[in-house]
Amino acid sequence: MGSFKKGLILGSAVGAFLTWLNVTPKGKEMRGKIVQHLEPLYGELKMSIQQLEGPTREMWEALVERAVEEYGDKKELAEDVKNNLTRQLKKRWTDLKKEMKKN
Repeated sequence: MGSFKKGLILGSAVGAFLTWLNVTPKGKEMRGKIVQHLEPLYGELKMSIQQLEGPTREMWEALVERAVEEYGDKKELAEDVKNNLTRQLKKRWTDLKKEMKKN
C-alpha cells in the first residue's frame, strides 16, 4: 500500500476518533474524565521529572506510563481512559521542556 493510502487511512481513523470524542455522549464523558485527571497528574509528574538530572523524552514517557497505570488502578479508571490520559501526557513533553528551561 502506498504512503498516500496509509496516510489517508490513518487520517480518517484519527478524524473519526476525534469526532467520536466531540459528538457522542460517551466521547464527551471520556473527554471530561481525561481533563479531570490530566492537570493534577501532570503537576505530580512535572515535580518528579524535575528532580532527575538531565531528563529525556524517554524518561518522561516511562514515568508517564508507570504513573498513569498506578493512578488509573487507584482511581479505577477504564483502560481507554488510561490510554488516552497516557497519550495526552506524553504530548506535553515539549511544554515541560520549555518550562524547565525557564527555571
